Amino acid sequence: MKKIFSNRLLKEGINDSKYYLIANIGNKVLAFLVIPILAKSVGVKEFAIYDLFLVIGNFLNILVVLGVDSGIVILLTEAKEDNNRLSFLFVLSLAISISLIAIIFFILKSIFIFTSSLFLLNSYIWTLLILYTLFRVISYHTFNFLRWRQKAKEASFINLFSYILGMLVGLIFLFFEPKVVSYLEGLVVGMLIGAILALYLAKDYLFKFTIIDGAKDTILELLKLSLPFVPNYLGKSLMQMADRVVILMLFTQYELGIYAVITKLAMIPQVIIGTISSGFLPVMFNNYKSEKGQALIRNFFHIYIALIPIFYIIADLFSYKAVEIFSNSTYAKFSYLLPVALASILFVQSSQANGLGYSIKRKTYYIMYITFFTVAVNYILSLIFGAWLGLFGVVFGTLIAGIIKTYLYTLYSEKLYPFNYNMRFILLIGVITTILSILTFIRV
Repeated sequence: MKKIFSNRLLKEGINDSKYYLIANIGNKVLAFLVIPILAKSVGVKEFAIYDLFLVIGNFLNILVVLGVDSGIVILLTEAKEDNNRLSFLFVLSLAISISLIAIIFFILKSIFIFTSSLFLLNSYIWTLLILYTLFRVISYHTFNFLRWRQKAKEASFINLFSYILGMLVGLIFLFFEPKVVSYLEGLVVGMLIGAILALYLAKDYLFKFTIIDGAKDTILELLKLSLPFVPNYLGKSLMQMADRVVILMLFTQYELGIYAVITKLAMIPQVIIGTISSGFLPVMFNNYKSEKGQALIRNFFHIYIALIPIFYIIADLFSYKAVEIFSNSTYAKFSYLLPVALASILFVQSSQANGLGYSIKRKTYYIMYITFFTVAVNYILSLIFGAWLGLFGVVFGTLIAGIIKTYLYTLYSEKLYPFNYNMRFILLIGVITTILSILTFIRV
């Protein structure tokens, strides 16, 4: 271990952002525990509604946050202890998102004059989705603001409390009426309480709001800093939505429900590694110039890649039992999809473990090009393989797209700032995983 990582950097990676890690682990674990309860309580088609609610919710969240969570960082740093300016920036971030939510709401109301459903969701569920987005954004902006004001405990508490409360209230509603709408109603109520608490913790900035000198220039500067982040975030969200769109094009709501449960179980390794990465990334970024820092960066990613076929084999061995325990026998019939979905998610999300070159050289727009290219490849491959191989083909197409994304993302990061990643090793792991997937399909 000493040869792979510096002890000092290893300790920093574990200790840094510990409050964020605790909050992230807390809401991820509870979200994971909720899934089998929902899968067992509602039908396959209703679970598809739940999955669409979350996926579309994530997409809307990106649209209404508008990259302000990233763009505001520089302005907050410059404001330091200027409370009037800090208050203005906090209220401004909320105002931007709330205004966009209002616009989306009125657009949806206009659409529902002519139709009874949109993406399988009726008008009432869309209303719940808008409210969920509103309360979620309020909590998120408060979390982000306090985080950059070096109030880690308060920020993490908001993040953890909002998600946990929403899920718990949702489960209470589900207990009285086992329908997915009941859970979504409870989720919205819980998020509302979380948003109120968030605003209370940030009340000093909220109630001291005044229009500062140069407010117009500040607004324009914030938008200029924030908007470039939006395409990158949207690209990642579209990657998540690609399979859902293809499934609805080729199959039915039933297959979407099956896919939703399988992929949520398949996300467990990615959630674990993503949580660990969030603690290590600040350490890696702060030490990327040193030899030990570069070794940490390089080996962290190599280990991530090497774990993919290992996770695949483990998931393949226990897939049927795992899916059956996680949901029921209806979903377990499709358990052969689990290892392929798990590997595809790890490849698609591999950017969480590398790619510092883009930030170091301020070339983050490269990420946008790679992401949107991969989204297009994902749609095309999933359509082709899906029409040929069924539901397996959709997941397999995403796996191939994920391997392509990992290779391109790493390759161009290396060209910007080299950490000596082993590109042949990445290709080898991609080939091994592809062969394992083909063998799984042949066996089935």
